Amino acid sequence: MGGATPWSHPIERDVRITGTPRIEMDTEGSDNVMVKLYDVAPDGSAVMFDQQVALAGPSGRVAVDLKSTDWRLAAGHSLAVEVGTIYDGAWIDTPTGDRIKVGDARLQFSVDDPSDDQATEGKRAPYLDTYLKLYTKKKLTERPLSFTVPTARD
Repeated sequence: MGGATPWSHPIERDVRITGTPRIEMDTEGSDNVMVKLYDVAPDGSAVMFDQQVALAGPSGRVAVDLKSTDWRLAAGHSLAVEVGTIYDGAWIDTPTGDRIKVGDARLQFSVDDPSDDQATEGKRAPYLDTYLKLYTKKKLTERPLSFTVPTARD
C-alpha cells in the first residue's frame, strides 16, 4: 500500500467542482490505480467526494475519468488528490503484485461559481450525514501545497 496525496493551496472563495474530473498520468508497471478527491478543511479533516479505479498497463500512460460530481469547496479548504492502490473494500482487488510508479500527472476538472446559487425548497438529503460519517477522515496526512484550484471567475 502506498501512494501520494498532493494538496492544493487553500482556496480564497467558495468554488464548485462539477462535471467529470479526469486525471492523466505517466506510469511504470501494471496494476490497479485508485484515485480519490478530498475536500480538506483547515483542521485537516477530509471528506472523500469522488473516486475511481483504472488499470495502469504497458502503454505507460493512463487516463482516469472519475465519477461525475457536483461538490462545493468552501473558502479556506483545500483539494487533495490521492493516487494509490485499492485498499478499502469498496472495490474488488485483483492485484498483480507489481509496484506502480506514477510520473507526470495532470488533473482536469470544471468549476462553477456558487455565489449566485438559490436554495431550493426541501429538506437536507437523508443520506448526506451518513455519507459524511463514512467518508470523512479525521486527519488527512499533510503534504506540501503543490497546486492551485481555479475559481470560476479566473
